[in-house]
Amino acid sequence: MAELFESDLWIHFEELMSRLRKIVYVLVFSIVIVMSLPADLSKLAQLDFTEYELLVTVLMEYVQDTVLPEGVTLIALNWLDSFYIYVSLSFAISVTVTLPYLAYQIYGFIAPAIYENEKKHIVTFVTVFMVLFLFGVAYSYFVIVPTTFSVLYKFVNQTRVMPLYALRDFYDLITFGLLGSGLLYTFPIVLYFMVSLDLILLEELKSMRRHLFVGLSILTAVLTPDPTPVSMILMTIPFYILFEITLLVLSVTMRGRPDRVLEDGFRVAEEMLARKNVR
Repeated sequence: MAELFESDLWIHFEELMSRLRKIVYVLVFSIVIVMSLPADLSKLAQLDFTEYELLVTVLMEYVQDTVLPEGVTLIALNWLDSFYIYVSLSFAISVTVTLPYLAYQIYGFIAPAIYENEKKHIVTFVTVFMVLFLFGVAYSYFVIVPTTFSVLYKFVNQTRVMPLYALRDFYDLITFGLLGSGLLYTFPIVLYFMVSLDLILLEELKSMRRHLFVGLSILTAVLTPDPTPVSMILMTIPFYILFEITLLVLSVTMRGRPDRVLEDGFRVAEEMLARKNVR
């Protein structure tokens, strides 16, 4: 029995590594493409390389125009800071563009553990995963990030310090803040599949409301650079609403569902009896 468990575990590990390699390959290829794309795609089609302005450069200017508080000046503290920004922004764009493929690989890894009729919902899974991720990114960019910069800038004004910010710190806060928020808001779909796979019981999840809210508050307080509770509240409340919606959907979809644990127990018992009879 132990040998069978170790064999299955190793197979799952190899499957996971294989899918992770595919994700890394696609991301690296996508990053190279994004870093090379011009802002005007028609120039690429016409093979016109005069005044070749990169797409990432235009995006950097757009971010500064829409998010950077008025009066703040960005400075590069290192020769490689600008190149680092190009790579990090290209990485963020690549993750967003290849999101359907990433979601498909995640679904492909967990697919063997779900029912055949549930495997038909791959389009639904990928769609919901993308919507939640994009919601987290958009909400962070248009609400959380501007609020965070506004609050932090007020502290600068009160201390009479010149508003000179490091270029790398500014874009790190935006890039990883957006990606982190996007991934955080995909957690409801992860919870949905954890309950569907009987990795956690629905009743236990409902009883963890308070603990989850406290833990999420602590996590957002650590992740957000805003020393005030403003950013923490802005990030926590929508997530908790999504969590309650997930519980409601699970309560409906899990009603009348057969006990997977009992079925798996019978299946394993039948396999063990079959092996014993063969011997």
